[in-house]
Order: sequence, then structure tokens, then C-alpha cells
Amino acid sequence: PGPTIRVRAGTQRKLRVNLTNDFTRSDWREVSGTEGHEAPMCHNFNVTNLHFHGGHVQPNYAAVDPMNPCTGNGCGPDQKYYGDNVLIQVQPAGAAQYRWDLDEDGTHHEGTQWYHPHVHGSTAIQVVNGVAGALIVEGALDAEPSVAATRERVMMINEVPYNHETARPLAAGESCTEQNLSINNFLSVTEGMPMLINGRVKPRLITRPGQVERWRMVYSGTPDEMGMKLHPSNDPNCGSFNVLRPLPMVQYARDGITLPRYYRNDTVWVSPGYRVDSFVQMPNTPQTLCLVGRRTRDLAGSVLAIIEVRSDRGAATATQIPDEAVIMRHAPPVTWQGRVDGQMTTVSCDSVTRIHQRVGLMVTPVAPISPMRMSTGGACTPSATPHDPHPNAPVCQCPSPNINCRNFEDRRYRNYRSDRVGVMGESEKWEIVAFDGHPFHIHINPFLVCANDSNKEPNFPHWRDTFWVQIDDRPRQVLMNFRGFSGT
Repeated sequence: PGPTIRVRAGTQRKLRVNLTNDFTRSDWREVSGTEGHEAPMCHNFNVTNLHFHGGHVQPNYAAVDPMNPCTGNGCGPDQKYYGDNVLIQVQPAGAAQYRWDLDEDGTHHEGTQWYHPHVHGSTAIQVVNGVAGALIVEGALDAEPSVAATRERVMMINEVPYNHETARPLAAGESCTEQNLSINNFLSVTEGMPMLINGRVKPRLITRPGQVERWRMVYSGTPDEMGMKLHPSNDPNCGSFNVLRPLPMVQYARDGITLPRYYRNDTVWVSPGYRVDSFVQMPNTPQTLCLVGRRTRDLAGSVLAIIEVRSDRGAATATQIPDEAVIMRHAPPVTWQGRVDGQMTTVSCDSVTRIHQRVGLMVTPVAPISPMRMSTGGACTPSATPHDPHPNAPVCQCPSPNINCRNFEDRRYRNYRSDRVGVMGESEKWEIVAFDGHPFHIHINPFLVCANDSNKEPNFPHWRDTFWVQIDDRPRQVLMNFRGFSGT
């Protein structure tokens, strides 16, 4: 994965990132979701951009600063830096200059965030190939003595489909170039490939007996759920493990936002975009542990990492999980004073009863397209797109996939016509349902997830920016709070 970017605690922090696209040519590929059952679309896999996933920053362009104008290649209009603008496309040999002003709307919330490309049609293939990195925003919680004493690990978790039939190993002495990339088949990312942690298959982690570790986990894998457990091993290499005695993992933050109380569960559930921060207490005796992930097509589980608890590494730096009350001091409130339908009121999951927006994540399958055509990566040309860009074309055709019967590709052809207009300073309750399984993600402003009956998630109100919904769930209710910034 990309390098970890760490922003130290402070105020008035500004992060500058120059993005360059070193590809020299386009690579148009046919993309079809739901494993080839959706209508194919034509996308350029070699265009890119950058998204600060979890950032509460300007969405379009950074605020104008006469003392710091953008100069050179990759600037926005009028010498502006780009903010968290994901509607731009950086073409091959192109560039974009970003400036994220973290504390423009008050001190940015601390926690585990990440960055990745966000161009419709090429995001998934780029991210699963490792084009992503952790972005740690530090704050007051990190300075708590009981937290600072823990052993921190940042884990970027993804899967690269290198076992797929079209992936070709490099010959001896052959360099990797844009001409011989072979992991470019979108269908291959659904095949349950081996998981990587920080770019390695089944890494071996060394720790001390009794050590409390702080795991910052970022899941940048394929569109599926994965449950992770920590099992005692029956041998030094996790050839088998004790499934009946998983170790507890104390979750204290979701999506980089501190929870209002600990969520104790022996399984950490993740889906694309999730960040989960946990405290993990190692056993007091030397032994081997196995971090095991289970997915829809891997119910028995695969070992993601081997943890060696060894006494020859000295004494533990922390042997007690930080007190819950210490962590709670840093959690944002789940009740606030704000406007709802134009009236000032106390805003909470219980006080707001009106549903302002219902969101349906729908898939309407069509006949499967040719497996032969898709197995080779499906090269295509832009003129082959099946979408009608005519402005008078029907808006509601229920193309697949869609949100509330509207397809993003069609909206893009119509210059991103707005589907929902919020008002800064207003709070709204949204209800979300899915007809397969999909992550729901909002940029710029996190949302408050209201209590639900899930046994995979904290079942009390807590802040998130990414939430997995699926067909067998009841509708999920969340509170939107549009604060700080206007824009798209």
C-alpha cells in the first residue's frame, strides 16, 4: 500500500499532497458488476484522483489563501488547490494539487482515516491492487498516558487477485511496466483471493506476554463482509487453531471516530472503507495466535497474520487496557443542539422522528454477459458505452446498479445533477436499505448511526462515515449533520 501519512496533534493544520499520474496511456476496460450480471460499462482504468476518506474538509476547493496560491501543473481554477474533490479526473501524465485544511471548522477529529483514488469505474480495481494508504490524525486521545503506552500497529488490509487466470507472473529480470499489468479484470476481485496486511501475505507479528496492543485496522478489500477473530494456534505456524477460544478485542473507535463506550466482541466485522480501532490484550504466557478472517466464500476462515507472543522481547509497555472512562472523554456527543426542518431543537436518534430521505441501494440483474469476453479483461472504447447522454432521456430507468432508481453513470453524463440538496447547519434523519449488500459512505460529514438489532456492530448510537447494509437487514436509520462546509 501507499505510505502512512501521520498528522500530529495541533491546530490550523494543513496537509498538502501532489498527485501525479505516471501512466502514459489510457486503458479502457469493460466493467460489469454483480459478477457479470449487470449491463457492461466502459471505463478508463488509468485515470485517477484522490479522496481523503474520513476527512472533514472543504469538498471542492481549498479556501482561497492569497499567501499560498497554487502554482504549476495540477491546480484548480483561479490558482486554487483542490479540496476533497472526487469529481475531477487526473488523466495519464496529468497531475492534481490538493490542500486539506484539517482544522478550518474547529479541531479535526482524531483517528484512523485513509486515502485512495475515487474515479467512478476505476476505484475498485485500483484500490484492491494496493493504491491506498492510512492517514492517521493524532489528537488528545493519543496523548493519554495509558493509550500512549500501548503498542500501536497500523494494518492496511486488502486482497490482490494474483491467483486469477489472467494474472501473469513476471519473467526473470522483467520489469513491471504499464504494458504488462495483468491484474486488471474486475470480475477477479470477487473470487475470494488471499488477504494481505501491509502488502504481505500472512505476516508474522512479534509481541510480548501481557502486552496491550492498539490495532488501527483499515479494510480496503473487495465488496464483501469479513469477520476477523484472534484464535490460539495449535502449532507455531497456524496450521490449525482453537476455534472455541477466541481472544476478546475491545473496539474503541469506528471510522476514525471514538465510540461513546467500548464495544466488546470477539469478532471485528469489516467491509470496504471500514476502519476499526481496537485494544488487544496478549496472553501472559508465550504462545502463537492466529488472526483469522472469514468471508462469504471462506466460512472456515483463512489466516491473515501469525502473532508470536515471546518472552525474549522484554517487558510489556502496558499490561492494562485503558480505562473506558478515559476513552469516553474524547468521544463526540451523540446529542446536540441544531436545526431540524428549520427549527432549533435537541437533535438525537430518538428526538428526530421524521424520515427526510429514504435511500435504496438496488441491483436489477440482467442476463449474464459473455464470460469469454469478460475473462480477458474486456477491452473497450469510450464510444461503446451503452448509456444515452441525451438530456431528455428518462431519469428513472432503474439501470443497474442504482440508488433510488438512479445510476451514477447517467448522472455523470448529466454533469452530476444533484439528487439531494442539504442545508448547512440542518440535521436530517435518513433511512437506508439495500437489495444485495453494499457499503453506504458519505463524504465530508460523518453520520450518527442509530441503535439497531445488528450483532456485528455497536448497537448504540455512534458516529460513522461508512456502513454496510444488506438485503436481510431492517432499514438502518442515521442522522446527517451538515456542518462547516457547502459544496458538492
